Amino acid sequence: MRFAQAWQADAPMIVHCWAGISRSTATAFTIACARNPQADEEAIAWSLRNASPTATPNARLVALADAALGRAGRMRRAIAAIGRGEIAERAQPFAIASTY
Repeated sequence: MRFAQAWQADAPMIVHCWAGISRSTATAFTIACARNPQADEEAIAWSLRNASPTATPNARLVALADAALGRAGRMRRAIAAIGRGEIAERAQPFAIASTY
């Protein structure tokens, strides 16, 4: 998270995992939340859903990030609000904003 918070956002940051569905989407969501402490977590989660219908952020990674960032369960609830993504073997590449 320190890396993400220190990122200057002058070039894109690529986050990936094997399928692009669970771990990378949890990481992208975490980065967006870490960089935007004042932002509504559910708004960030919905931007993730709109960018990737297959996104199903890893609940354990999100819970760890929620605790580390002091979000009092808001990140976990935001991911629950968008629900499970569409079933797919691999996601299509997508982008989300760095500022909310």
